[in-house]
Amino acid sequence: MKRKEAFTSKKRLLVLAALFGALSFNALNASFAASSNWSVYYQKGLSEQDQNPQAAVKDFRQALLLVKKQSKKSDDLFNCKLKLAHSLTLIDHADEARKTLQGMQRNSAVLMELGSIEESAGNHQGAMSFYNQALSDSEKNYGPYSPQAAYSLHGLGRVQHKMGNTKGATASFNRAITILSKSPNKEADAQLQSIMHNYGDLIKGIDQSDKDLIDDFQKDVLKDSNPKEKSMAPSGSYWQTQVDKELSDSRAVESNINEAVADRAMRMPTTDASLAPAYRVVNETIFTQNKYGMGESQYKRMIATDIDALGANHPSAANDLNGLAQLYISQQKYSEAKPLLERALSIYSQAYGNGNVLTINTKASLASVESQLQNTDAAARLYREALSNAQESLGPNTLETAKILNGMGYLNFQQGKYDIARSYYEWAIASTTRAAGGNSPLLAACLKDYAQVLRKLDKTNDADQVESRANRILSGLAQH
Repeated sequence: MKRKEAFTSKKRLLVLAALFGALSFNALNASFAASSNWSVYYQKGLSEQDQNPQAAVKDFRQALLLVKKQSKKSDDLFNCKLKLAHSLTLIDHADEARKTLQGMQRNSAVLMELGSIEESAGNHQGAMSFYNQALSDSEKNYGPYSPQAAYSLHGLGRVQHKMGNTKGATASFNRAITILSKSPNKEADAQLQSIMHNYGDLIKGIDQSDKDLIDDFQKDVLKDSNPKEKSMAPSGSYWQTQVDKELSDSRAVESNINEAVADRAMRMPTTDASLAPAYRVVNETIFTQNKYGMGESQYKRMIATDIDALGANHPSAANDLNGLAQLYISQQKYSEAKPLLERALSIYSQAYGNGNVLTINTKASLASVESQLQNTDAAARLYREALSNAQESLGPNTLETAKILNGMGYLNFQQGKYDIARSYYEWAIASTTRAAGGNSPLLAACLKDYAQVLRKLDKTNDADQVESRANRILSGLAQH
């Protein structure tokens, strides 16, 4: 009986082993079949194209070899050839790339690739011819405001720039940006970011003596106004002095090290997740390119160009208006800064609403300017609105809120309303501590401003203690 049971168990094991072997063999065959499928190589090539075009060429070649046997769809063969040609262009194999595209129907995609090949080979005139043909095909088959047309315009603008045709390049880039700004999708965003990079390079290269765009700026933005008011004296606020110092340090080193404090909290507006995708790309790209080193004439040209390309109410125009306003503020030209901030505020509020961080920061900056111009009622109203918006949408413990509270505290201090100023500064200290930390130079500056208020209230001992705390923070920072 035991011998029979052992025999049965052994037989079962043999059957299971055979079954497992069959399954393994089938899995191996399936794996081999999958690795021999053209689409596997095609997808692998796509993933490698940007980082490792040499490897992508091998995969696309294999995909092209297999697709002829495995697929009956003409689009599959077309895509394999197109991607192979593109990868070959990336590794400077222009002749082979041209041969790969021979005999293919010259639609906009093929024409763009042919233009790219010639551009990479330095044949700019030939590239421009292909890009113009691609643009005509795109406008005919997809429409003049299609992403395909924008792609053609991008290539055209890039080559025009290389050939020294600044006006033609500007016009091409402007048209492309306008088209893509109305296309809220990831593909349009990626293309827009690339165009803005080339557009930024073009702007940087424009002759500083160019007067046309500056004249447009005077006409479109300032309406030929020429403010006569004299700039007021520096604010006298330790908080604002610290902000100015951090901005100055950032400008001096041309880096973004202090962006988290200097940009987001104090002067320049920032973008956030609530912005429309295309606007977010333009905002972030322009801020990245601008940094802090731009001059007045360059800002004016960019503002005029943005208005011409994107329209007077586009947020990227507001970004540059804001940037020029901050430059004027740093030079204590408050009268010149005011109309720029008013224009930027109107654009931001229309595009994103009053609860957006861009709108809030600009409103607070305008309030500060009104305060410097001794327009205290207007400043107080703007600060109250900004505080209400910040409290509702950002919360009490953000640097945006801290900035507004400090501004309100100092405004009341200047008016001799010391009890009210004290309340705002106590709130500002709590907000700054939570937002920037207990050892922040901004907190030290806020404490020094608070100490000034306490002295006006004849609370000398309290003022000394507060100022000592501020000095300990500054001393600790100096040691590090």
